Amino acid sequence: MYDLDPPLDPFAMRAKYFPAGAEPSDSLSVCRPTGLTALFTPNDETNRRIRTQKARANQPSVEPNTTLATDTDTTSQSSTPAGLTWQISSAAKKAKKRNAASTANTASVANLPQVTADSQLKEMLAAMQNEIADIRTKNERILKENGNMHGEIERISKENERTSKDEDSPREWQHARDSKENERILNENESMHDEIEEIRNENERIDNDLTSVRKDLEAARDKHTSDVEALREVTALLVPLHLRVLLDLARKKVLEHLGHETWEELRASRSVFQLADTIFNDLKQKGVSYSPSYQSIFFLCSYNNIRRAGNTAAHSAKEDDVRHAVLTQSLGSHDRKCLESLFTYAYNGVQV
Repeated sequence: MYDLDPPLDPFAMRAKYFPAGAEPSDSLSVCRPTGLTALFTPNDETNRRIRTQKARANQPSVEPNTTLATDTDTTSQSSTPAGLTWQISSAAKKAKKRNAASTANTASVANLPQVTADSQLKEMLAAMQNEIADIRTKNERILKENGNMHGEIERISKENERTSKDEDSPREWQHARDSKENERILNENESMHDEIEEIRNENERIDNDLTSVRKDLEAARDKHTSDVEALREVTALLVPLHLRVLLDLARKKVLEHLGHETWEELRASRSVFQLADTIFNDLKQKGVSYSPSYQSIFFLCSYNNIRRAGNTAAHSAKEDDVRHAVLTQSLGSHDRKCLESLFTYAYNGVQV
């Protein structure tokens, strides 16, 4: 109370009484900006005591103090701070408990001496001042702790901000490095994709080439098979012809050794046996080297299967084989012209 500016003198305060049904505006109308105005709302007991005091109007010296004492039983909200109002109410309740025994009897309360009321008010004000001082000390301590906590929070906030910056720096560097690495990998993947596409195209081209080669190989295989078959047929035809050539060469050799022009001239009217004996004996008399045996000479003189097969092969050639044989002759030669003419005649007008 006494630390207020201006100091609050409890003995200099004047109380303003309001009936129970008074409006708050009536209570606020008495507030002054130059000091602390305490507003009290009397209860039923206080109203009764006030009426008793008014009945004792012949004792004006007692009214202010008695009224002030009776008004401390219940206090309403004032223009003081909320904590101070609560402390005043608490102190009033404690004082009320201490004076409960003395206020039980209405007649005895009305006859309390002035000194007792003043002592009670002083005790209440002293208790209120002590509690206010304690609250003020606690508030100062709390404010100081709050200040320290605020400083600590500020320091931690700055430390967190610095740590966040320190962490963000390598994180950004790592992110930049990862971005470059990812970009490099993407470029490599793109390059590999292009290379794979080229390889795929090359493989496709190779597959097409292989398909073409397979077709060519298949055609060549078919042609080779056809050629082998044709060669086999030609060989089958040539073997008898070559064997007949061998027989003709042997007969020609006999004609040379025995001095005859043709085989028909040598044979004349002789039989095969007579002809074989004549040739064998004449060659032996002349001492011809490598003279064949009698069986070989008899085989040469007879019309055997080898000569018969050769004659058949010479007369059983296919049309294409004969055409190919004609085409082997020199173009424009006399023989070529004669052979082409005979080919057309023999095959009923078919041109070479």
